[in-house]
Amino acid sequence: MNQSKDVLFARLKNFKTDPEALRAHFLGHVQKMPSTPYRDNRVDYVGWAVTSRDGTLDDGIRRIAPGGSNVRGVNPTDACSGSLAQVIDDLGRTGLKPYRARIMQLESEGAEMPLHTDAKVETWRLHIPIITNPNCFFEWQRDDGSIESVHLPADGSAWLVRVDVNHRAVNRSNEPSHRVHLLMGLSVNPPFQKLAEPWLPVTRERSPLHQAEEQAAALSLFAHSMAN
Repeated sequence: MNQSKDVLFARLKNFKTDPEALRAHFLGHVQKMPSTPYRDNRVDYVGWAVTSRDGTLDDGIRRIAPGGSNVRGVNPTDACSGSLAQVIDDLGRTGLKPYRARIMQLESEGAEMPLHTDAKVETWRLHIPIITNPNCFFEWQRDDGSIESVHLPADGSAWLVRVDVNHRAVNRSNEPSHRVHLLMGLSVNPPFQKLAEPWLPVTRERSPLHQAEEQAAALSLFAHSMAN
């Protein structure tokens, strides 16, 4: 692999924020602000815009209809202060050009949204988990129908995820255990050099043993057909 389009998911290289400071800012400041309800693919959220087109807390929480204004949501809102403002500034210095940053709190415990795509060409989003639990996953469906599932820990890392591939977010906990992520769009796709492990390739990599088994099976079928 040597191109970002070959990857489903990766950690942003050389980036780390203070997860405790980010969590304290959310609980002590952002969560007390008016939130915007949003239902996406049969799953309920509430959200707060961190950067928006007009600087308001609700702009960009709901899906922005295609074909509208090309203005990017980069104006800071009242939520964009303290450690959260520092995160936005630090991400801006990476060259990824984040926009439409928002905090989304998944309200549906135990719910599983249907698999879907958000774009037709290579498109990435960046997630920084603020509050999570071990039963929260981001999942993709490969072309062969298999499901890849990863848990994004709230350890201060920034996680890059592909959304032009069939995907979904799930919280399989059956107890009140909100999943709260800071997420945003990226005006440019991340270069491969900015992707750090752990990552997932778009095409499942086969082990040498698996390849040898497939070759042996093919030879066996060929010998059987010749014998008949």
